[in-house]
Amino acid sequence: MNFRDYYLNIESLLKEFPLIMHFSVDFDEITDYVGSVKGKLELTNGSILYFFEFVEIKDNNPVLVKYKYQWLSSESELLKRWDNAPHHRELSTFPDHVHDQNGVYPSPAMNLESILDKGLNFE
Repeated sequence: MNFRDYYLNIESLLKEFPLIMHFSVDFDEITDYVGSVKGKLELTNGSILYFFEFVEIKDNNPVLVKYKYQWLSSESELLKRWDNAPHHRELSTFPDHVHDQNGVYPSPAMNLESILDKGLNFE
């Protein structure tokens, strides 16, 4: 796998996910094995998910060096933000964590597929 393959996998995932009404994605291929992907997903309930991933392909597998997934309500209020910025050292999952309106909490390492499969809770 190279970075372009990774990007094509992301694009395919987005096309198949039923809760996405519209999406836009940009990618920056730095080398064959390093790059970034960012995008905006408009979801069926009116909320929006913005995402950014800086990816290195190592041993044929994507490694998310840096990521951020920010989910906003239709009124642009924060629902959740998952990231791996190296702060919140007090959390057991450092550097991975999730923010919501009430604070910051431990979170397993995330990727776009896990956010779409498990992170978006429509109520």
